[in-house]
Amino acid sequence: MLTEPNIDRSFVEDQIKLLQRDINCIIDQDRNLRKQGLTKLQDFFKIKQNVLERIYIFDAYALKNLLRVFEDQVERNRETCINIVLNYLNLHDQHYNTETLRLIVDTIINRLNQLPFAETSEEIRLALIKLLHQIQVKHIEAYSNNLQRLAHMIGKALQDNFPEVKKDAAIFAAEISKKLPIGEYMGEAVKSLNQNMQHAHTKIRKATVDSIAPILLSRTNGTFLEIVLNNLRNLSLDKSSDVRKGTLIAVSELLMHFSIQNLNSYENNLILILMNSLSDDNKEISNLSMQLLDQIGLKRQKLDEEANL
Repeated sequence: MLTEPNIDRSFVEDQIKLLQRDINCIIDQDRNLRKQGLTKLQDFFKIKQNVLERIYIFDAYALKNLLRVFEDQVERNRETCINIVLNYLNLHDQHYNTETLRLIVDTIINRLNQLPFAETSEEIRLALIKLLHQIQVKHIEAYSNNLQRLAHMIGKALQDNFPEVKKDAAIFAAEISKKLPIGEYMGEAVKSLNQNMQHAHTKIRKATVDSIAPILLSRTNGTFLEIVLNNLRNLSLDKSSDVRKGTLIAVSELLMHFSIQNLNSYENNLILILMNSLSDDNKEISNLSMQLLDQIGLKRQKLDEEANL
């Protein structure tokens, strides 16, 4: 429910007289009128004066039609729509309208939650993932109402043929997993990540392995580790030292934070990955392996001592 803040009503009324036609035009059948309306709205929400009033105008007057522009047939219009939402986010210092952001998130999910994607432009799909990331940075509560649909969308986005979408989707998945209990629903996403661990591009393998630990640790009941364990072993031998290093850090995070039940099932397999890296040709990586093994040993010793109390 939209609540009216303490705003300058006269400013809102004056601006709506000027903007209402543009708000109507952004869903007009004429593509030129849609473009003109979007351009004017983009300029309006870019101005950081009368901020509360502009936020209110977005929530109360512009949002409904803007949500429809995410499906506009013209790629440039969809791009402008995303920029308008970014301008709206930048107007805030805090106190976001959760319902507004949830409607935006749901609209984005609908563009990315099935193959082939409803959003046909690779660049727009990338921009949508980046927008989702910005929203989670600013107001994580926008995601808490529908974690299952969000996880399904992440699983699809990770299958995108565009490498940049794969990379940013992995980063987004890791950040969401650190903040919300989404892990129970991330089975498809983990399967997609498992495929991306074999990707030809180093940056994709690196982003993927960096996301593994937060996602697996977000699941409180069991783990999806068995899906990616073989490829974790393979990445510990990757030709890229950055990927090998990222793999060791991911393995150590799992060993440091897994439940006792998961440790009992997988500790030996994970420890072996670190031990094999002691002989890495890269001195930095072999030293890192030793440091991580020492830290994990101390943690395990503490757990055993607490268990014997």
